[in-house]
This record gives sequence, C-alpha cells and structure tokens, in this order.
Amino acid sequence: MTVIRYVKIFLVLAVGFWGLVGVIGNLSHLSQVYDTVREVTSMSGVPEGVGPPWRTSNALVVWLGVATIILGKVAAVMGGVGGVAMWRNINAPPSDFNRSKKWAIAGCGLAFGLLMFGFTITAESTFFMFFNANVQGAGELAFRFAGSFALVTIIVAQPEPD
Repeated sequence: MTVIRYVKIFLVLAVGFWGLVGVIGNLSHLSQVYDTVREVTSMSGVPEGVGPPWRTSNALVVWLGVATIILGKVAAVMGGVGGVAMWRNINAPPSDFNRSKKWAIAGCGLAFGLLMFGFTITAESTFFMFFNANVQGAGELAFRFAGSFALVTIIVAQPEPD
C-alpha cells in the first residue's frame, strides 16, 4: 500500500505548490489583484438594469475579496505542509499515517471551500463576474481548481487499510 501513500503525498504537494506560486504572485502584484476584485465588485461589465443592485467599490468589500483569494492559496500551502508530515510518516503504521494527514485534508479542503466561496458563490453568483470581459474564464479556471482540490481531499481522506 506504500504506492498509494506516495500518490496521496504527490497530490497534496502539488496543491501546496499551486498555493505557494499563487500566493507569491498575488502578494507581488497586490495592486493588480485589488484592481481586479474592485472591477468585479463594481460590476462594470454588467449591463444597466441587469442583475442585483449591490454594485460596490467599497474598499472593505474589495479587501475581503482580495483576502479570500490569498487565503485560498495559503490554505493550499497548509495542505502542502501536511504533505510533508505525510512524507515523514510514509513507513509508519496506518493509524499514524492517517493522523499525519490532518493538515493535508484541512488545507486542501479549505482551498476548495475558499475557491468555491470566492469565485462561484461571490464573484460569479453575487457580482455576475461572467459579464466582465477582463476576467473572462477566471470563474471556470477557479471551478476546475476547486474540483481538483475537492477530489484530492476525498482521495487523501480515505483511511489507510490496516
């Protein structure tokens, strides 16, 4: 069953690597991230008379959006740290290896939840991001990542056989 452990570790480390690259990119281009979130929350691409009446460029709302994006990537990094813990227990008994997966499961699960909340629920459903040509495809990309992370979470959470 060691090969299954290696696969689980690889999947979790891949999610962690995505998070690390993403958080570095977001923090190094923070003003661009802020401007993009502001553009989405202002609903600049939504035609007049379409959609809900909560267009906003309120700084607090925009910073909450930026924080959600960055926290999703930090959560993925946390999952990667869990992958390191799993690696350290690669030859441990199943009960110990199962316990070592807690940060991996938490990180990948939170990355999934924050992507789903931030993009699918908030940006697309609340602020109609799909109307904005400048961020075309961002929702679909986030959905693909979220689905992948959910699948990794499910796979890693499967208990090791005794």
